[in-house]
Amino acid sequence: MLLKIKNTTLEYHRVGSGPLIILFHSTASSLNQWHSLINLLKNEYEIIAINLFGYGLTSKWIENNNPQNLLDHVKLTEPFINSYKGKITFIGHSFGGSVAMRAALEFQIKLNKLILLEPNAFFILNNKDHTYAYNIANNFGKEINEAKVNSNWKDFAKIFLEFWIGKGTWEKMKPEQKQKFLKVIPNIYYEAQSIFDEKMNLKEFSKFQQNIYFINAKNTNAISKKIKEVFISCLPKIMHTELEEGDHMAPIKHSEKINALIYDYLRN
Repeated sequence: MLLKIKNTTLEYHRVGSGPLIILFHSTASSLNQWHSLINLLKNEYEIIAINLFGYGLTSKWIENNNPQNLLDHVKLTEPFINSYKGKITFIGHSFGGSVAMRAALEFQIKLNKLILLEPNAFFILNNKDHTYAYNIANNFGKEINEAKVNSNWKDFAKIFLEFWIGKGTWEKMKPEQKQKFLKVIPNIYYEAQSIFDEKMNLKEFSKFQQNIYFINAKNTNAISKKIKEVFISCLPKIMHTELEEGDHMAPIKHSEKINALIYDYLRN
C-alpha cells in the first residue's frame, strides 16, 4: 500500500482488526521482517508495518541542509496515529526501536505498550557514567562518518556489519548480498545521524515504564548489553527478557521465539 504525505511517499502494510500496533523495522531491513509476527497477531490486532525512509517504495531522504532525525520517521505514521481513537502499541527493532521510543514520547497520551527489541539507543549513554561504552559508540560514529566522507562504501559496510554482527561478516556475504547492502548505505548514514543527534533522556519514560517491554539477546554486542543495563537501571519497572541464544539480529534470526514473547506480553 502507498500513502502520499506532502512530498513523501510511504509504503506500508496494513492488516487485521483490533487494537492498533505499529511496527518499525531495523536498519538495512524492511517491513517484510515482520511477516511472521503479523501472521501471528493479525486475527486479534490491527497491524501497520511501514518502510522507513529509503526502503522499498518509501521516498528516499532528501537532506536539504537538514540532518535526519528520529521524529522524521515518526511523522511517517502520523496520519494513522491521528486518525486512530484508541491506544496504540509501538514495536521496533534496532534503529526501529529508537524510532518507536520517539513515537512513544511524542504520543504518550495514546500509548498502550512500547516493545523494544535490541534498540540501538546510543543517545542514552553519556561520557560521565558510561565512559567505555560511550567512547566505543562515538568511535564507531566517527569511523562510519570518515568512510562516508571518503566515499569508501565498502569500508563503511565492513565497519557497520562488524560492529553489529561480528568480525568477518562482510567477507562471508555473497556478492549479491554485498551489492544489496551497498544500496542502502545512504539510509544507514542518515539513520546514524538521527541516533547520534538524538537528545532523548530515559527519565522521560519513567511515568509509563510499566508499559515498556525490553527484549535483548544474550550474545548481543557490548554496546547493546550496556544499553540494556542502563535501561534496567534507570527504569526498574519495565519488563525485560533476555533470549538465551542469538545476537543483535535475534528478532530476525529467532523470530519465532521473540514473536511468542511479544504475543504473550500483549495478551497479559
